[in-house]
Amino acid sequence: MSARHPVMHEQDDRYRQFDELGVAQVRALLRAEAAVPNAGWRREAQLWLDERLRREGEWAYALVLASIGLLGLAIGVLAWLSW
Repeated sequence: MSARHPVMHEQDDRYRQFDELGVAQVRALLRAEAAVPNAGWRREAQLWLDERLRREGEWAYALVLASIGLLGLAIGVLAWLSW
């Protein structure tokens, strides 16, 4: 039995609509003033978008570091083999 934290469960439910729309549509709706239902929706959408982009940035940073590490390892192995 998995007990979910009530605040996290509520946040998951609240952000489900944004997940269904996707980043591109949420961004387009935020740009179109008339399409935004209310100020609360705009605030929640902006928070969701910010969190989503922050997580994507973290993944990109981790991948860049991993790539640099693998490149360094490959250069080291090639240097060792050519010695």
